[in-house]
Amino acid sequence: MLGLRFKSVASQLRVLAFGASDLNADHLLSVAEKYLPRRVTWARNKRHDFSDVYVLWDVLNIDAVIELENEDGKLVRVGVSLVESEQRGRDRIYDLKSRRWYGIRQALGLEQYWVFAVKWKDFPKDNGQWIDILYGEIDTPIDGSGCRLVVI
Repeated sequence: MLGLRFKSVASQLRVLAFGASDLNADHLLSVAEKYLPRRVTWARNKRHDFSDVYVLWDVLNIDAVIELENEDGKLVRVGVSLVESEQRGRDRIYDLKSRRWYGIRQALGLEQYWVFAVKWKDFPKDNGQWIDILYGEIDTPIDGSGCRLVVI
């Protein structure tokens, strides 16, 4: 539910990049089949519709992809996951630093990956708050992994 809520905000802010031409269903499925074959098999057994890009994002376990312009004027593509606890966020970051997830991020052109740890009740309700959060993060130097936990 947090992911859906964030997608709505990102869409309103016009930073949601799910519709990028290189992130089409065929490409997403090929990435999922290469890096997450068990999840693809599970989704097939559940009769999920692989022509729907949102289903494929769920298979890839990515809540959103956003594109933000940093202070240097460069457009940066960022993968986003939302979790309700800081511990789950740390666990997700640990997974994202694996070789498999590095390959997924490379295949999808994700230069950075952020995991937001935010409880439902603390989810920023004002889009202005999200603008401050997102643009504050895009201009903050990131470590070599390209992954960051953001606690809200």
